Amino acid sequence: MTRKHVIVPPFRDLDPALGVAERLLAQGNPWLAGVAAALPDEDAAADRLNRILAANGAAPRLSRTGNTWRLVQVTSWPGCGDLVAAASGLAELVAFGGWRRLKRCAVCAQAFCDRTAGCSRRWCAGHRPHAESRASGVH
Repeated sequence: MTRKHVIVPPFRDLDPALGVAERLLAQGNPWLAGVAAALPDEDAAADRLNRILAANGAAPRLSRTGNTWRLVQVTSWPGCGDLVAAASGLAELVAFGGWRRLKRCAVCAQAFCDRTAGCSRRWCAGHRPHAESRASGVH
Protein backbone atom coordinates (compact mmCIF):
# COMPACT_ATOMS: atom_id res chain seq x y z
CA MET A 1 0.00 0.00 0.00
CA THR A 2 1.50 3.32 -1.05
CA ARG A 3 0.92 6.31 1.12
CA LYS A 4 0.45 9.74 -0.38
CA HIS A 5 2.50 12.54 1.09
CA VAL A 6 0.36 15.53 1.88
CA ILE A 7 1.72 19.05 1.90
CA VAL A 8 0.69 20.69 5.17
CA PRO A 9 -0.10 24.39 4.85
CA PRO A 10 2.22 26.79 6.70
CA PHE A 11 -0.47 27.68 9.24
CA ARG A 12 1.78 30.15 11.10
CA ASP A 13 2.10 32.11 7.86
CA LEU A 14 -1.69 32.28 7.57
CA ASP A 15 -2.18 33.77 11.04
CA PRO A 16 -3.56 36.12 12.21
CA ALA A 17 -6.04 35.91 9.30
CA LEU A 18 -7.10 32.33 10.13
CA GLY A 19 -7.53 33.26 13.78
CA VAL A 20 -9.86 36.06 12.69
CA ALA A 21 -11.67 33.64 10.33
CA GLU A 22 -12.20 31.15 13.15
CA ARG A 23 -13.46 33.91 15.46
CA LEU A 24 -15.93 35.20 12.85
CA LEU A 25 -17.08 31.66 12.02
CA ALA A 26 -17.63 30.96 15.72
CA GLN A 27 -19.64 34.19 16.00
CA GLY A 28 -21.83 33.08 13.08
CA ASN A 29 -20.71 35.78 10.63
CA PRO A 30 -23.36 35.49 7.88
CA TRP A 31 -20.95 35.96 4.96
CA LEU A 32 -18.39 33.39 6.10
CA ALA A 33 -21.16 31.06 7.30
CA GLY A 34 -22.56 31.31 3.75
CA VAL A 35 -19.24 30.10 2.37
CA ALA A 36 -19.26 27.08 4.70
CA ALA A 37 -22.95 26.43 3.97
CA ALA A 38 -22.23 26.16 0.24
CA LEU A 39 -20.00 23.12 0.79
CA PRO A 40 -19.67 20.44 -0.47
CA ASP A 41 -20.22 22.42 -3.71
CA GLU A 42 -16.68 23.81 -3.95
CA ASP A 43 -17.42 26.04 -6.93
CA ALA A 44 -20.34 27.68 -5.09
CA ALA A 45 -18.22 28.13 -1.94
CA ALA A 46 -15.38 29.65 -3.99
CA ASP A 47 -17.85 31.97 -5.72
CA ARG A 48 -19.17 33.19 -2.34
CA LEU A 49 -15.65 33.68 -0.97
CA ASN A 50 -14.53 35.52 -4.11
CA ARG A 51 -17.61 37.78 -3.90
CA ILE A 52 -16.69 38.72 -0.31
CA LEU A 53 -13.14 39.52 -1.39
CA ALA A 54 -14.22 41.54 -4.44
CA ALA A 55 -16.96 43.47 -2.62
CA ASN A 56 -14.50 44.57 0.05
CA GLY A 57 -11.62 45.54 -2.23
CA ALA A 58 -9.35 42.58 -1.52
CA ALA A 59 -7.09 41.35 -4.31
CA PRO A 60 -6.84 37.56 -3.82
CA ARG A 61 -9.23 35.29 -5.67
CA LEU A 62 -9.60 31.53 -5.67
CA SER A 63 -9.30 29.92 -9.07
CA ARG A 64 -9.82 26.24 -9.94
CA THR A 65 -7.12 24.47 -11.89
CA GLY A 66 -8.31 20.95 -12.57
CA ASN A 67 -9.09 19.44 -9.17
CA THR A 68 -6.99 21.92 -7.19
CA TRP A 69 -7.44 25.52 -6.09
CA ARG A 70 -4.90 28.31 -6.38
CA LEU A 71 -4.75 31.92 -5.34
CA VAL A 72 -4.51 34.64 -7.91
CA GLN A 73 -2.95 38.03 -7.04
CA VAL A 74 -2.64 37.89 -3.25
CA THR A 75 -2.35 41.31 -1.64
CA SER A 76 -2.99 42.23 1.96
CA TRP A 77 -2.68 45.55 3.68
CA PRO A 78 -2.89 46.81 7.26
CA GLY A 79 -6.35 47.91 8.36
CA CYS A 80 -8.23 45.98 5.69
CA GLY A 81 -10.89 44.90 8.18
CA ASP A 82 -11.78 41.61 9.83
CA LEU A 83 -14.02 40.25 7.08
CA VAL A 84 -11.43 40.87 4.35
CA ALA A 85 -8.63 39.45 6.51
CA ALA A 86 -10.73 36.39 7.34
CA ALA A 87 -11.84 35.82 3.74
CA SER A 88 -8.25 36.21 2.51
CA GLY A 89 -7.05 33.74 5.14
CA LEU A 90 -9.72 31.23 4.13
CA ALA A 91 -8.80 31.65 0.46
CA GLU A 92 -5.16 30.91 1.29
CA LEU A 93 -6.17 27.93 3.44
CA VAL A 94 -8.23 26.48 0.56
CA ALA A 95 -5.39 27.09 -1.90
CA PHE A 96 -2.97 25.23 0.39
CA GLY A 97 -5.18 22.47 1.74
CA GLY A 98 -8.42 22.36 -0.24
CA TRP A 99 -11.98 22.82 0.92
CA ARG A 100 -11.63 19.83 3.27
CA ARG A 101 -9.97 22.25 5.71
CA LEU A 102 -13.24 24.15 6.28
CA LYS A 103 -15.40 21.84 8.40
CA ARG A 104 -18.45 21.73 10.64
CA CYS A 105 -18.30 20.59 14.28
CA ALA A 106 -19.55 17.03 14.81
CA VAL A 107 -21.45 18.24 17.92
CA CYS A 108 -22.93 21.67 17.11
CA ALA A 109 -22.32 22.08 13.32
CA GLN A 110 -20.36 25.33 13.89
CA ALA A 111 -17.92 25.95 11.01
CA PHE A 112 -14.18 25.98 11.82
CA CYS A 113 -10.77 25.79 10.14
CA ASP A 114 -8.98 22.46 10.48
CA ARG A 115 -5.30 23.28 10.89
CA THR A 116 -4.16 19.82 11.98
CA ALA A 117 -1.37 18.17 10.01
CA GLY A 118 -3.58 15.21 9.08
CA CYS A 119 -6.76 17.25 8.56
CA SER A 120 -8.37 15.14 11.29
CA ARG A 121 -10.07 17.69 13.52
CA ARG A 122 -13.81 17.02 14.06
CA TRP A 123 -14.85 19.61 16.64
CA CYS A 124 -15.00 23.39 17.03
CA ALA A 125 -12.86 24.94 19.77
CA GLY A 126 -15.69 24.68 22.30
CA HIS A 127 -16.29 20.97 21.71
CA ARG A 128 -12.76 19.63 21.37
CA PRO A 129 -12.04 16.78 23.77
CA HIS A 130 -10.46 18.16 26.93
CA ALA A 131 -11.52 21.73 26.03
CA GLU A 132 -13.02 22.21 29.50
CA SER A 133 -9.92 20.89 31.29
CA ARG A 134 -7.68 23.22 29.22
CA ALA A 135 -9.92 26.20 29.95
CA SER A 136 -9.86 25.54 33.68
CA GLY A 137 -6.11 24.89 33.73
CA VAL A 138 -6.47 21.16 34.54
CA HIS A 139 -4.26 18.89 32.39
